[in-house]
Amino acid sequence: MQTNPATGPVPLDVQLLWLPEAMPGNLFAAIDVLNTAAGILHLRNPHGAPPLTWRVLTPPGVEEPLNAGAMARTQQPSVRALPPQRTLIIVPGLSARNAPHLGDIVAQHPQALALLQDHTMRGGLLAACFTGIALPARLGLLNGLRCAPPWAYQSWMKLQFPDCDFDTDEAMSFHATLFTCVAPALQTEFIAALLGRLLDPDLMHACLQVLGYQQRRQQITADLAGAWLTPTADSPVYRATQWLQTNLEQPYNLQVLAEAAATSERTLLRHFRQAVGMTPLEYLHKLRVERAKVMMEVSLHNFHTIASACGYADAGSFRRLFHQATGMNPSVYRQRFTLRARRPHWKVEQKSQRALA
Repeated sequence: MQTNPATGPVPLDVQLLWLPEAMPGNLFAAIDVLNTAAGILHLRNPHGAPPLTWRVLTPPGVEEPLNAGAMARTQQPSVRALPPQRTLIIVPGLSARNAPHLGDIVAQHPQALALLQDHTMRGGLLAACFTGIALPARLGLLNGLRCAPPWAYQSWMKLQFPDCDFDTDEAMSFHATLFTCVAPALQTEFIAALLGRLLDPDLMHACLQVLGYQQRRQQITADLAGAWLTPTADSPVYRATQWLQTNLEQPYNLQVLAEAAATSERTLLRHFRQAVGMTPLEYLHKLRVERAKVMMEVSLHNFHTIASACGYADAGSFRRLFHQATGMNPSVYRQRFTLRARRPHWKVEQKSQRALA
């Protein structure tokens, strides 16, 4: 990651290479991540210049995609040209019937090869997904670098590009200026990982939280309580965890908890530690911290209100517990991971939209 202490992340411009044989879903998956990342960055710094910009790149002689007009409304082209070292070109997968056909596709696009060659010669960043790695391989950019080719094309690629090290099954590879991903289904994780490496690790975390399926967070945001471990529906430990999740705001009382679990306090403590790996009180603290994290991400409540909603009358004690669990103060956590604009910002945006109507 490159950052400037005074201004934050060093700007990054992403260019998505479009070819007639490009896999549209691969391209749009990258666009979804980039749009999400740009929105999160705007929420956290609504008045600053966007550190992440992107656009679709078409080589000379290649027509724009049919929905280029629709994509233009979501693109965020850079207002100033960034050096190649801060420009990332992403090559999507190519739709090929078989391995020889993939070779034919690459050979049919000398303009794209020349564009990538010039970009990398000037120190530019390059990422390729799935069969798209055939382009940098053809240019010799993968020589000596370890990366995984798509399994269906592996034998052909080993014959065509003997100087490449394809003897790995790692899904993604990250080298100094060149990055690869073996499967289109991993495009979301791949683009998020690139943003984490090249822009901000916190941004990768936030994108994956928003775009990935988070079962625990689905449950937390439904009723601000999450089910962490449920061994069996009729076990004392299960009844205890369910009671803690349902009564998260209540003061901790081991006797009441044991009664709810239909067992003795001593037995509950022994079984709970064996099954969950912690005491009921430690488990409750973790539940409360998780609730606080979600509330700070998606609400505008101050920390005193959040502490109260999490069962703590003393916000100072909960602040220390939160810091111990997350390694950061609540204010720092909210600044880094918030997914909600501050009230003055969205009020201004609403007023501006009405004025434009």
